[in-house]
Amino acid sequence: MMLQASKAYLFLLPVSTSAKEQIVGCVIAQRIESAMAIASPEDYSSPTASLVSVDATASVFCHPAPLPTPLGISRVFVAKTHRREGVATTILDTVVKTFVHGCTLSPEQGQVAFTQPTGEGSALMRRWGKGGVRIYEE
Repeated sequence: MMLQASKAYLFLLPVSTSAKEQIVGCVIAQRIESAMAIASPEDYSSPTASLVSVDATASVFCHPAPLPTPLGISRVFVAKTHRREGVATTILDTVVKTFVHGCTLSPEQGQVAFTQPTGEGSALMRRWGKGGVRIYEE
């Protein structure tokens, strides 16, 4: 059901030996209702903070209260040969500008959430989202 409501964004590069293109990056985006705010390192030691561990290996913890969030990023893929070249950032920037016609969404304002990220995905999420990206469960 969620896949039917999703949009796939592809990053294509020309193949030098032909008129064809190859897919080197892909982001799957979907409409969501809510997500959890990522906890800051200061929240980890607070005795009053009841945090949810999203991924212990990526050190991602969230506040359990759901917050309104319109855009979910369920998958990000970049071919190994094209990582660290800005492919994922370029696709994500395009997603927030085009997902809702006539409205640019802001990761810094908590309008974008990722599913539970891997270690590399967590680094991308934090870097690209500048601290405002949230986490949601599929």
